[in-house]
Amino acid sequence: MHYTSLSKSCRRSSLRPHPPPMFLARFLAAAVGSLLMLPVFAGGPGRFELSNADFRLENEMWVADARADLELSTEAERALENGVTLTIQYQFTVTRSRDFWPDKIVLERTQDIQLQYLSLSRRYVVRDVNTGEQQSYATLFSALRQIGRVRDFPIIAQSLIDPDELYYFSMRVVLSRDKLPGRLQVLLFWQDNLSIESEWFRWTVK
Repeated sequence: MHYTSLSKSCRRSSLRPHPPPMFLARFLAAAVGSLLMLPVFAGGPGRFELSNADFRLENEMWVADARADLELSTEAERALENGVTLTIQYQFTVTRSRDFWPDKIVLERTQDIQLQYLSLSRRYVVRDVNTGEQQSYATLFSALRQIGRVRDFPIIAQSLIDPDELYYFSMRVVLSRDKLPGRLQVLLFWQDNLSIESEWFRWTVK
């Protein structure tokens, strides 16, 4: 296998009359209300990186092992702490090389892992959607470290791989926006702050 891979000050006359107190109060209330309706996007952008990943043959099945360094953005952490369940998704593709045609995608698989924060118990719950298994952790760091480990994830049976053909196995990890609640998807349609993804890693298999 081969690894491919952001003054001037302006002085105004102090003789200008001040706005009436009621007008000022209404103006401030409206301004604050408008600001509260806007999403605040500032802080760390987050980072997903596959630090170690590989495919191997195990009991006539190609399986994936991986280790990922996962850091949520400030906005993703804020959403998590406000009750939004995040889905971190491992994406796998198997592609067959073709000489005179575009490469053919033979298989696409995903492993979805949900991350939820329970404010009452102050615990982070990690749930494997594929198996239904879940665990809880005292810190976000511990939860993300667990999510960043993939072991023996089945990809494709050996019998579906033609030994005379050239294949590419690819893998990446993303924070899936498709799994966010509908209203939040609309709110974040033009924002990239909740879009975190690693680079694709690719192996050549023959």
